[in-house]
Amino acid sequence: MRRTLGYITGAVTAAILLAGCGKTYPVGAVAPTPTPVVPSVTSTYTIPTSASDPIGITSSASAIWFTEEAGNKIGFLDQTAKFHEVTLPNPGSEPYGITFGTDGNIWFTEYAGNKIGRYDPATSNFAEFIIPTASSDPTSIVIGPGDSALWFTESATDKVGRVTLSGTINEFTVGGSTPLEATSVGNDGGIWFTLNGSNQIGEIVPITDAITLYNVPTAGSQPYGITYGTDHAIWFTENAAGKLGRVTTNSGTFSEVTLTGCPNPGPIQQGLDGNFYIFCLPPGSPSILQYNPQDGHMRNFSLKSGSAPEAAILAFDRKIYFTDSGLNAIRQFTYE
Repeated sequence: MRRTLGYITGAVTAAILLAGCGKTYPVGAVAPTPTPVVPSVTSTYTIPTSASDPIGITSSASAIWFTEEAGNKIGFLDQTAKFHEVTLPNPGSEPYGITFGTDGNIWFTEYAGNKIGRYDPATSNFAEFIIPTASSDPTSIVIGPGDSALWFTESATDKVGRVTLSGTINEFTVGGSTPLEATSVGNDGGIWFTLNGSNQIGEIVPITDAITLYNVPTAGSQPYGITYGTDHAIWFTENAAGKLGRVTTNSGTFSEVTLTGCPNPGPIQQGLDGNFYIFCLPPGSPSILQYNPQDGHMRNFSLKSGSAPEAAILAFDRKIYFTDSGLNAIRQFTYE
């Protein structure tokens, strides 16, 4: 089943040596000025299964994992740029969101299967856990605090769910409608998520299960992608308003900025350079918009015609990777 919405999951980053470390120059010599990097898509990796409809994406310490909704598979791209794909136990499951758990397993949502899946890369074993509410349409999934349980959104039932590492599921009615994308824990220990249908940003605090909803100032904005920024605030995109929003975790104070040349913002990811990279979706020309939160400067980088970004992740190699259902590919974006 095709939908226009994509989802982002949590990232695992690893430190790498900075370019130029270890080099020396003669006394009095001037070190060469490095050539500035122009942000761009530097690699496109076509998935072996045709028309697989890649959606969710996450990173382990050495690989890029993703879901194939139409292909009924999960897969990963290793450091040699080789693909590995694994078919799910039941046909028509439509795997969607995905994240790398603290237990070393791959956790994912099954949109049509109404389950949470778990895959052990070491043994190739699957486990599936049925969501109590039927036809819940689970989408995004992220790691929670404390006991490392997983939290997921149910877009059709207006609930968020929690699944323990052993597979026990609890559900919580949020009070708003169409919870879509969730982000990892904020500095206040909460799980934050967008409510596309009720124009709100929601938070659930795992310690107390208390839920708070915040109304987005722009009516009908359809909040979409969401991420936790290095400034300890929650940043989100407003798909129908062409805006980027920010809400503080301590007071619920909002601010918004209209994006230039990005009328339909979707997934969002902050780079290690501090800039936000926002994926601008069709209709219109697909692109990636760079937003500097310090001075508000924006730059737009065009994507190949036919691109349809679904989700993005900051990976172990410092680069941003995203699923592109339009090109049936995993694509690498270099910004530094």
